[in-house]
Amino acid sequence: MGGRLKQVVVIGGGHAGIEAAYMAARMGVATSLLTMNLDQIGQMSCNPSIGGVGKGHMVRELDALGGAMGRLIDATGIHFRILNESRGVAVRGPRAQADKVKYRIAARSLLERLPNLHLRQGTAAGLLWEEGTRGLRGVELLDGSVLPCDAVVVTSGTFLNGRILIGEKRLEAGRAGEPPSTHLAEQLRALGLRHRRLKTGTSPRLAKDSIDFSRLDEQPGDQPPRPFSFFSAGIPQSQVSCHIVHTTRETEAIVRENLPKSSLYGGHIEGVGPRYCPSIEDKFVKFPDKGRHQIFVEPESLETGEIYLAGLSTSMPPDVQLRMVRSLPGFEAAEILRPGYAIEYDSFDPLQLRRDLSVEGLEGVWFAGQINGTTGYEEAAGQGLLAGINAARWLRAQDPIVLGREQAYLGVMVDDLVTKGTDEPYRMLTARAEHRLGLACDLADGRLLPVAREVGALSADELAQVEAKVQRREHLRAQCEEAWVTQTSPFGPIVAAAGIRLEAGLSLSELFRRQQIGTAEADDCLALLGDWGLEQPGWNAATERDLLLFDLRYAPYREREARLLEGQRAWDHVRIPSDLRVEHLHGISSEVLEKLALHRPETLGQASRIPGITPAAVTILHLLIHRSQHSGAKGENRP
Repeated sequence: MGGRLKQVVVIGGGHAGIEAAYMAARMGVATSLLTMNLDQIGQMSCNPSIGGVGKGHMVRELDALGGAMGRLIDATGIHFRILNESRGVAVRGPRAQADKVKYRIAARSLLERLPNLHLRQGTAAGLLWEEGTRGLRGVELLDGSVLPCDAVVVTSGTFLNGRILIGEKRLEAGRAGEPPSTHLAEQLRALGLRHRRLKTGTSPRLAKDSIDFSRLDEQPGDQPPRPFSFFSAGIPQSQVSCHIVHTTRETEAIVRENLPKSSLYGGHIEGVGPRYCPSIEDKFVKFPDKGRHQIFVEPESLETGEIYLAGLSTSMPPDVQLRMVRSLPGFEAAEILRPGYAIEYDSFDPLQLRRDLSVEGLEGVWFAGQINGTTGYEEAAGQGLLAGINAARWLRAQDPIVLGREQAYLGVMVDDLVTKGTDEPYRMLTARAEHRLGLACDLADGRLLPVAREVGALSADELAQVEAKVQRREHLRAQCEEAWVTQTSPFGPIVAAAGIRLEAGLSLSELFRRQQIGTAEADDCLALLGDWGLEQPGWNAATERDLLLFDLRYAPYREREARLLEGQRAWDHVRIPSDLRVEHLHGISSEVLEKLALHRPETLGQASRIPGITPAAVTILHLLIHRSQHSGAKGENRP
């Protein structure tokens, strides 16, 4: 490479690309971000929101590792809510409406300020390798120029052979108003990578002044709004309400009458759509007993009068879309500014990825985002963050960062993708995690602190803030263990008011485990401990109280889970040799052998999570690996 400084190129300026470029540059690696349109960096092509249950957890995790999304939404969010707040701490999820115009500007500005990052407008035509070697040498652009690089992160979104569908009309496009990426898509196919067509869609955008909001249910945000990022000082934007409306019988009749005109039901779509974000056509067809469907009326920006109808994704012709919209109460005079549409695109089987998101057989290449079969800004951002980290570490000859399922929802997502694969757009749900009790989003900064130190993207001040918070939590827990509660202690009146009669004394920790102690009683007790509630950077007293009660009450369950995890971790540390010839293993069923050959797990733990592979098969595989390693045999492997 002629002594040239090693560098990484990120292809794509969406949410995966932002995180990949941001992390690589913050880690000190020379980075170029290549995108078709610099003005569209961070564009929200679908609904203008970040977070939710599961998704919000991942945003907190990437923030804990130094990522950008949490900071960007805090700077540009106009409506914040904590979802599932009435439920347990583990499944609460932050969500926010973004001012999509300001988000896009903030994302580009953030990247432009990074000293190691160069932004470049252009279209990737293909990857270039050194002749006679497997070493990557650059990315070729459609204009014939070359961006030299040693590593590349492909975050192509919906652009690979992208096609927009509205009714019977088909338009080759990566998204509305932008061309698809065909040359890169064809090169990746020609390399022999397994691919499939997936599909997603958007809802129509409406003129705000054409809607009668007095007939809608108002949904105000939380006051005060709580930031996503552990490092945000506050929320600077003015806050606005969202609204809710429901479909009517007329809406259903219009949809059913025009199903043959829909791209989806008219047979024009090849790709598989997201299960958990169905189109309005799918909702009425697949859930015929549901009388009505909820639609969220969301502002797109404080700077424009554009409204997004979340829950009304459709590929109907524009005239049918207008009839559908005007069948909603308060929308009788509504005007559509941009019709909804479906879009299908190429994705590549994530079973072809290693656990660090690099592509098996393509040295120096990482995939992140919708190219791997996921859907959603947050899923894309999480993959981009990890791919950017690992590309940078690979250039430095450092071991990759691989998060465990018990560490983070990011770890759950990557393990699901590279171990099980996906036949439909993958969305993060809290139900996908076996260890939810240990994955509360408010604890992500402390939980991932050791990884954040190793990655090195957080500043010294940010690391110090997290360390101080962790120490303060430990001190508070120790205070609760040491404080003694009796009927005559300072805690006595609080205990009596709660209807608890103490026969003997107990620690404050033990008291907090009793169901009669709610948040009000806990606040009164904690007030007697001194300045625990004193606000400091990153410390919110109400949140910390909830986390303390959660920690104390669920401690027995978490201890039991920790014991189970020890056994699982043992399997995760047993690597399956890359040159082990699976087809020659004896003592394992043909079904298991086929799955091992297809999925190519890197560890026994990963193998154990492949559907259809039994614990007995894993045990036999462990024995065979052990014997083959000690005998040196790489051909016939007999138990």
